[in-house]
Amino acid sequence: MDVKVFHYLIDALKVAGCSIYEDNIPVLYNSLIKLQSENHFNSVYLWGRIETLSNDYYIAYGHQKDPIENRIFFYTQNLLEWDIMPTDWSILETDLVRRIKTKLYGNPRYLETIDNSNKKSQETTEYPIAPSVVMKYDDYVESGEEDVQNIENITFNDVISINEADEIMETESFDYPSNLKSSIKEEDRLAITVQMIDNECHIVPRGYFYKLPNGNIIKAPYFKGLDYSEIGNEQNFLHINPQYCRPKGPTNDVRPDYNGSIDFLESIDKDIPKGCWTSRILSNRYFIIHSLLWPGAVFFQDMNTGIHGYFYNGYGLKNLDLPFMI
Repeated sequence: MDVKVFHYLIDALKVAGCSIYEDNIPVLYNSLIKLQSENHFNSVYLWGRIETLSNDYYIAYGHQKDPIENRIFFYTQNLLEWDIMPTDWSILETDLVRRIKTKLYGNPRYLETIDNSNKKSQETTEYPIAPSVVMKYDDYVESGEEDVQNIENITFNDVISINEADEIMETESFDYPSNLKSSIKEEDRLAITVQMIDNECHIVPRGYFYKLPNGNIIKAPYFKGLDYSEIGNEQNFLHINPQYCRPKGPTNDVRPDYNGSIDFLESIDKDIPKGCWTSRILSNRYFIIHSLLWPGAVFFQDMNTGIHGYFYNGYGLKNLDLPFMI
């Protein structure tokens, strides 16, 4: 949600179930403007709020040029001071975050430890995403040290979503020693969680981003939002994930009205599982589309003005039971 339209979308946020405390609205707005000024960003966006057991995290990001590739994420708890999020993770850290099913504590320095003695299956059908994990060894034999070090040295520079249906592959499960304890700092868990949610749920309407002939991506200057004839088609909502930003050739799945300048991102109609998005129009004015895979992620648009935004308001936990609920 762009800070420029922050006040215009407060009512839409309430309708979508993502209301912000009234007393926090002016403080948060001024804080975002300050963040933009200090970092010389072209635009700053309020990404969402992750609820914790004690003190919630507010997430924002900004960019200077490219609105997709060059985004920098920040978080705050006091609404005044913003800390930059970590950016590099290992496969092991990502796997740890996926196995945690509890709410965040609310302290960035909190160290969460996972005991692998009663671990469940480590297999996953998601790509690992690519900062510090602390390994504790209890009488661990030397023969296993080399394998663990190899795991820590593997990194990924990009984050890939499971929604790439045509490229899904199973990653090798980690063979954790039964007496190995793994710990991860909550700040790192927060950053990984935000990136996972952003990759699978952050969407924009078709036509919002425009790709210039030189390859640069900008916000379309005259985009006025989707109309009633377009709002009900999932093909008109595109993932902002940089991994979806790739050239498209003349394949069979290209839409009939394909336009290379605005159709360089993947639409949500191919997301897995099928039916993970649900939409509705309230009061004949606000269009709301919810993600069932990550409860709390919503896209909303004021149909009267065309102003729209994305927001996440939840616990940062994925609904892994969704395939059995649809």
